[in-house]
Amino acid sequence: MSRLAMLPALALAALAALACQPDADSGATPAISPSEIADHMRVLSSDEYLGRGPGHPGGRMAAEYIAARFAEYGLEAPNGSYLQPFPIIGTTPLPSTVSLSFRGPGGQLSPMYLDDFVLNAGDPEAEGASGQAELVFVGYGIDAPENEWDDFAGVDIAGKYILILVNDPPAPTTEPDRFGGVAMTYYGRWTYKYEEAARQGALGALVVHETEPAGYPWSVVRGGFSGEQFSLPPDPAGPAPAGLIGWVSLDVARAALALGGHDFDDLKARAATRGFTAIETGVTVSGRVDSGVRRVETQNVAGLISGSTRPDEYILVTSHYDHFGIGEPIDGDSIYNGAYDNASGTALIIAMARALASQETAPERSVVFIATGAEEQGLLGAEWYVQSPLFPLNRTVAELNFDGANLWGETRDVIVQGEERSELGAYVRPRAAELGLTIMPDAEPQNGYFFRSDHFPFAKAGVPSLYVEHGWQFVDQSEEWGDSIRTEYTAVYYHAPSDEFSEDFVFDGAVQQGTLGLLTLLDIAADDGWPNWYEGQEFKAARDAMMSVR
Repeated sequence: MSRLAMLPALALAALAALACQPDADSGATPAISPSEIADHMRVLSSDEYLGRGPGHPGGRMAAEYIAARFAEYGLEAPNGSYLQPFPIIGTTPLPSTVSLSFRGPGGQLSPMYLDDFVLNAGDPEAEGASGQAELVFVGYGIDAPENEWDDFAGVDIAGKYILILVNDPPAPTTEPDRFGGVAMTYYGRWTYKYEEAARQGALGALVVHETEPAGYPWSVVRGGFSGEQFSLPPDPAGPAPAGLIGWVSLDVARAALALGGHDFDDLKARAATRGFTAIETGVTVSGRVDSGVRRVETQNVAGLISGSTRPDEYILVTSHYDHFGIGEPIDGDSIYNGAYDNASGTALIIAMARALASQETAPERSVVFIATGAEEQGLLGAEWYVQSPLFPLNRTVAELNFDGANLWGETRDVIVQGEERSELGAYVRPRAAELGLTIMPDAEPQNGYFFRSDHFPFAKAGVPSLYVEHGWQFVDQSEEWGDSIRTEYTAVYYHAPSDEFSEDFVFDGAVQQGTLGLLTLLDIAADDGWPNWYEGQEFKAARDAMMSVR
């Protein structure tokens, strides 16, 4: 049976519609139509694709659909295959075994799993973890010498549990730029906090959830951390992971610290000051989780358009196609369709690939479209590509990422994460102006979106990267209208089964977003320069090192 015959009926119907898409004229701006983005998104976010979970049938179906589109549009298969497989380890906490309790001079606390806390084994290969030890409050859990900041100074946390505040320390008026000012840095991400806990030798690491500094409600933590978690195989050269990692609600953190005679608000205020060091609370923590472990394979999907004059120089365009698959039911629905996040972005780069491939003259540099896998599990597909690149990173000129396409109409503005960090800004800014788009700063810098999508592993490796978001100032609408959409999405739809396709979506703004990306990458492809990070950016040293051996 052919791969085409194996596609679901909805996908086949979409193909019939897409067959009518016109080719772009030679030399003209590559054309994207709203309907083709809608058609791809409708397929990928349908119930037939079962939430596109990595290591599950729906994830494989989505990868094959994308690969089939790349083949149909004439993109080349790198190294003979559109699929770049990589191993992941799935770890599922067994609910009946999960427990967490706190004991101190003030009594004992046993919070409720899922309602009050989530817990996982830190080592993805372990079939469980348990332990009892003292709880140490470590403030924001940061060791940042360049900021003269060390929350662990003078306290040995090896073999202990640590309680960690989410996000960065707030910047005082005397140091408005400390830890990025209002913008979150990587030190504020929960991923960093678990990594640092491992480096410090902690037995367990518990992050305190607060909705505003986290940027999402408890329901996101509950849904995202209670089901199967995926990881790349551990690096044998790295530190051993903490035995137990998890989140606790703000109420649990308050009550647990009170058992040792401590006030949460007082400790949080002290943790925001330079010179704070970790505090031994006098509270003992007991935790346990047994896990189901499986080793599976997922994949990135890559299609190549070879450059016409400099084919060994590459521009990457990324967007993740995975979501959470089947999870905890909410209002009777257990399929986490991930329509906006991120069937929409994937649909957009598929449409961009078709538009670019339809040009009679290829870009001067090669362009690689990559639909990444397992992004929701910690940017794993992008991390794997950086570890095992299909094309050398020192021959990779730039990377453009799309995570969430505009579904609500044309805007007057656009957000381009990272344009102020590297020389790529000089390419995207004039093209945005040409399209009538004002580049606005991140609308929610405190949420650290620059560190939360697939461009970030490339940036860490040194590749100049942009995250091309859409704007929120919608044409013929008030500014408050866009704010209300963003607020409602975060509260109701983000990482929930309710993130589904709607026939009410409007894709003209997604066309703006994709056109900006295409024009920018064409300008980068036509230039013979190698953009770099600006001085003072933490990624510049890695770029300089790779360019020295280019």
